[in-house]
Amino acid sequence: MVLFLHGIIKEMLYIISTPIGNLKDVSQRAIETLGLVDVIIAESPTDSMRLLNAYSISGKKIFKYNDRNKKGVSSKILELLKNNNVAYISSAGTPGISDPGQDLVEMACQAGIEVCVIPGPSALVSAVAMSGFRSRQFTFVSFPPKKTGQLKKLFEEQADRQEILVFFESPYRVLKTLEILFQTIPSAKVCVAKEMTKIFERYFRGGVGEVIKQIKSDPKNLKGEFVIVVDFS
Repeated sequence: MVLFLHGIIKEMLYIISTPIGNLKDVSQRAIETLGLVDVIIAESPTDSMRLLNAYSISGKKIFKYNDRNKKGVSSKILELLKNNNVAYISSAGTPGISDPGQDLVEMACQAGIEVCVIPGPSALVSAVAMSGFRSRQFTFVSFPPKKTGQLKKLFEEQADRQEILVFFESPYRVLKTLEILFQTIPSAKVCVAKEMTKIFERYFRGGVGEVIKQIKSDPKNLKGEFVIVVDFS
């Protein structure tokens, strides 16, 4: 039986968006829900404690659930979902995008447990908005292939479709990926978003060859987390 409890629902899974950097970017509704649920499931409890401590959210049962341990803890998580109101938060941003949140939602749905999404920050959406590219339709591939041949194929297919392409990239591969893009589609335009909403936030925009030069101009430009938006038009 589903019961209403202090504005939230018993036996409900709340998928809650959290800041991608600046802790002030969390919604009031997200904070209130995190304060009311019985259990918080976190992709990384260590990462999430920074947010919870900032808003004095304490005394919660916190369980780790990520790609490394999900098989071993799924039965325990299902038991929690059946007997509690539960929130799931990823390390940053909106859960279910490049994290195991989608598996958790599927588990809940199959068990007949209701799911509620509390929207908020998203690195994907923020980067597209900041790119300035016309993006009524775009493709998101999380992290792109590491093999050169597969990466070239991805770029060629997207160029043929004339669609915006969006992906995350590590600081160790960002230049190599951009250089392969330049070799494959030299006319491509890019927006490289670095450390969005954080102290060292920066954006590099222009033709891919020009952006490669911008990033290479300072070793500090290669530190942090990156989202890349590519326009093939």
